[in-house]
Amino acid sequence: MPRLGLTNGAARIMATSNNSEAVQVVMAYHERTKHHLNRYAAGPEVLDWDTQPNPFRTFTGSPRRVLPLLTDETAVTFAGLPAATFQPFTLQTVAQFLELSLGLAAWKEYGPNRWALRCNPSSGNLHPTEAYVLAFGVQGISDGLYHDNL
Repeated sequence: MPRLGLTNGAARIMATSNNSEAVQVVMAYHERTKHHLNRYAAGPEVLDWDTQPNPFRTFTGSPRRVLPLLTDETAVTFAGLPAATFQPFTLQTVAQFLELSLGLAAWKEYGPNRWALRCNPSSGNLHPTEAYVLAFGVQGISDGLYHDNL
């Protein structure tokens, strides 16, 4: 009967039950790609953007509306937030809210690699790439549910 360890159970069952070439390939891959206390798992050394899936969901047949980019027009700085006044909900303020809270902050490059930095903090680089807005009584937007690819 194969022994089952508390960690990596499937790999240990395979290793103890059959020493075929296929199992050895799987075990070598497992050892090469797992993290250790003193090092990260081996990786491809570059970001392969060409084979990434499209992170942006679309709904066929839904009308599209491009939101304005407004960060250059932001009247209030971070230091001025305590003195900021209430702004009514409009197409522009909703667009600005989405841009400042979930949008892209910058692009970085290192060698041949280029990647985006987002405004929202994240753990493990898992950022939302979409948002839903339920609009009711917003100037410039018909009432309804809207989907935004960020």
